[in-house]
Amino acid sequence: MSEIATEQLRIVTQNVISRERRVKNVALFDASGAVRVVPKQAAAQTDVGAVTSTVAAGATPTKAEFDALRTDALAVRTVLNSLLGKLRTAEILAT
Repeated sequence: MSEIATEQLRIVTQNVISRERRVKNVALFDASGAVRVVPKQAAAQTDVGAVTSTVAAGATPTKAEFDALRTDALAVRTVLNSLLGKLRTAEILAT
């Protein structure tokens, strides 16, 4: 790789750049020298829904109490897997 003059870079949004100023293209590289693409922002992730389970009335949970807790756990699993997928797509986590 050739030597590059050191310049200070600042990340700004498009509306901050005035029309008269020149914009330089910036490329990012990983440790091997390969171009590193900056991922676009992923779609918003919905929050986990309201808790449907309640504290068990007795020492042993009823089937309905167990099923409600299982439903809550599955909802958290769905949101977590979606977030992990978005992090992998953005190459923040390894696949």
